[in-house]
Amino acid sequence: MDNNINNDLQLEQMRQQMTELKQQLDRQQIVNEQLLRQSMTSKMSWIKRYIWLEVALIPILLLILAPIHAMLGLSWWLYGFLAVMLVVDVAADWRINHVDRNQLLTGNLVEASRRLTLMKKQRAWAFVLGLIGVIVWIVWFLFELKNVQGLQSSDFLNGFAQGGFVGGIIGAVIGLIVSIIIFNKMQRTNDEVLRSIDQLTH
Repeated sequence: MDNNINNDLQLEQMRQQMTELKQQLDRQQIVNEQLLRQSMTSKMSWIKRYIWLEVALIPILLLILAPIHAMLGLSWWLYGFLAVMLVVDVAADWRINHVDRNQLLTGNLVEASRRLTLMKKQRAWAFVLGLIGVIVWIVWFLFELKNVQGLQSSDFLNGFAQGGFVGGIIGAVIGLIVSIIIFNKMQRTNDEVLRSIDQLTH
């Protein structure tokens, strides 16, 4: 009889210990999930800051280029094309790369995973279309710059036009390299967040 009572007590203690262990594991899992979610939002935050930087730089760039266009006698159609291209590019970046922070912190991770996968595809398309637009602008810019060389009213302006031609080519190459680096970094960030989501959902 005493043995049965002892066995029952031992079983009850084991049940309590198992329950406590399960509760501890559940709490640990919740903490791990919260940490991973916070890590995901942190990884995505630099993209938002980068887009804000793009927004701030557009008016500065256009203000710098306007007097240069006027001084060299370049087409205002070219200037307008650049302005529209920059605004459309940044608007597309904003639209494509926008992720609701709350969705990553507390929302449905399956939906977040779909959104991030779509974001990668849309970003790739936007990059290709933006690259085409930049190539068109560069060719147009260099063509106009070549035509105005030697037609300026002073040696300084002629030299400035020649320097702009060379600088335009160098700037285009550097800009292309930087764009590819940023694009690849954005895609890698998405991949890292998607891997984190996989850890949580599986």
